[in-house]
Amino acid sequence: MRKHFFNFTWILMCMPVSLFAQTAATPYTAKANQTIQETLNFANRQDFEDARRGFIVTSDTPNIFMANGKTSYPLKDWEFLQNDSPATANPSLWRQSQLNSIHGLFEVIPGKVYQIRGFDLANMSFVRTDSGWIVIDVLTVEESAKAGYDLIKKHVGNFPIRAVILTHPHSDHYGGLQAIRQGAPNKDFEIIAPKGFLKAAQNENIMAGPAMARRATYMYGLQLTPDAQGFIGTGLGQTLAKGKKTLPHPTDKISQTGETRTIDGLQMEFVSAPESEAPVEIMIYFPQLKAFCTAEDMTHTMHNLLTLRGAKVRNGLLWSKYIDQVITRYGAHTDVVFSSHHWPMWGNKRILPYLEAQRDLYRYLHDQTLHLANQGYTPEEIAEAVKLPTSLDSLFHCRGYYGTVSHNVKSQYQMYFGWFDGNPAHLNPLPPTELGKKYVEALGGAAHVMEIAEKGYRAGEYRWVATLLDHLVFAEPENRAARKLLADTYMQLGYQAESGPWRNFYLTGAKDLTRNEKPYTPVLTNYQTISQMDTETLFDFCAIQINKNKAEGKEVVLNLHFSDTGEDASLILKNSVLNHRLNRHEKDAPLGLTLSKKDFVSLFFGATNLKKLCQDQKASANGCKETIDILTSCVETAHPNFNIVIP
Repeated sequence: MRKHFFNFTWILMCMPVSLFAQTAATPYTAKANQTIQETLNFANRQDFEDARRGFIVTSDTPNIFMANGKTSYPLKDWEFLQNDSPATANPSLWRQSQLNSIHGLFEVIPGKVYQIRGFDLANMSFVRTDSGWIVIDVLTVEESAKAGYDLIKKHVGNFPIRAVILTHPHSDHYGGLQAIRQGAPNKDFEIIAPKGFLKAAQNENIMAGPAMARRATYMYGLQLTPDAQGFIGTGLGQTLAKGKKTLPHPTDKISQTGETRTIDGLQMEFVSAPESEAPVEIMIYFPQLKAFCTAEDMTHTMHNLLTLRGAKVRNGLLWSKYIDQVITRYGAHTDVVFSSHHWPMWGNKRILPYLEAQRDLYRYLHDQTLHLANQGYTPEEIAEAVKLPTSLDSLFHCRGYYGTVSHNVKSQYQMYFGWFDGNPAHLNPLPPTELGKKYVEALGGAAHVMEIAEKGYRAGEYRWVATLLDHLVFAEPENRAARKLLADTYMQLGYQAESGPWRNFYLTGAKDLTRNEKPYTPVLTNYQTISQMDTETLFDFCAIQINKNKAEGKEVVLNLHFSDTGEDASLILKNSVLNHRLNRHEKDAPLGLTLSKKDFVSLFFGATNLKKLCQDQKASANGCKETIDILTSCVETAHPNFNIVIP
């Protein structure tokens, strides 16, 4: 049984520095990477010119720091990328990381548009109004947002904030809001976001937070050390900043394409793009500037149609149609495009082909998946068959630095057909440990499996070896030789990967197979963040903490009144399920509680007890106080480091 844990995206704040035994690139890996070097036009330096254009200044410290002196975001850790690409890295991903590591304050349109880049995974953009700023996206944490905001105040101007625009509900775009609010000359400004922003942020980052956060430690390489054999970036940016986060509450919501706003003399037209890069997303055209902010729907990479950390599938067909809508509405009138990641592009003659290629990229992935699915191909077969046409594959901004053709086409299959490929053998397979034991037995035992695997490794058949040894490790997790060879195999696959997330998954898997020390365990619960959720989502989140075995045969009815929000609700535990009813109390409930929402969260998750809350006059109870003990006895929070590459 795999262990589960309770945590959220603040697990991304951890980055252990311990090392694990690293393996050199084999001749097969070196040859594969040399082939990439010879295939793409690395002599084209246009992206480097664009990424450095308009540079003003950067931080004068080697890192961005948290209040406790620890690093929030490293700036100097990427200096090794100035060297030529080694055999232990795909040269195309190495090039992308070189670009992403360029950091500082940049002028995009003289006197009008500025960006902070390379201080976090995402960018923070500032657009001048008549007398102030509109800020677009505010990074992951307060520390990185403050560092960027301080630069622009010092070197451009400390003007009032007229509005903050949050393009979509991924935490690297909204978590640093409080730094802007605290640092601004004024505290009152609009927060503009797509309709459904808050719900999407809660569902993706909190309801599914535990498993997503654990997988994110793999995807973002948070256990890896930055160097030529380890972490070199994510493809979308270098890494996530660590520190304090805020969950914003928008004051103005954009629901459809064509909506306009004029704030302090600055005109904006919005494009609504739900089910593209995020459940809800907005792009922005500035007609007075002939500039278009693409948010995260057009960047300098093939993006994910299903992110490997886990999320809802994104619709490649809709994504492409949104881009075409941008082309038809604004393409002829756009001289600058800038994004929430990567670097801008200038000149209409360059911008139009860029937008068209990005459009066709996502449409191609969608259409070719269905084309082959309707001929009976399975997801794995489609992933092998689909290759980008040369006209797209030769463009650096269409390369798979973040998403890949392989997992993107599988996601489009999943969107239409679900997880089942129609083969009855795949309908109810054995679980990994039992299946591994059967495979090892059928192959003649562990020793014979190792012989086959070693032969495959020597032949450079790393995908086959990974599959074979995965079965052996799940059958015999204490088999150190199998784990070491599987780790070496993952490292070769990681060294060859053009996708940052693929490299990070492989290398983190290798680390977890060979680690001797205990993995980092983060703080498990952020009660402040949980209590900021809307009450409906809060109770849904509480319900998924119920352990079915602990709740078996127990029944609870509990009435609640939140003293800080004025809300009433009832909780009903029955059939190992926790239901809730908002705005009502049950007549025969054995217990009624009055307390704040935050204190309820602390009580439910075991950080305090009812007796203490009552003694501190933070709660009042009417009825059988043991009722809450019955409920909380059924709660099982998650473990911060459940196993992935071993049982």
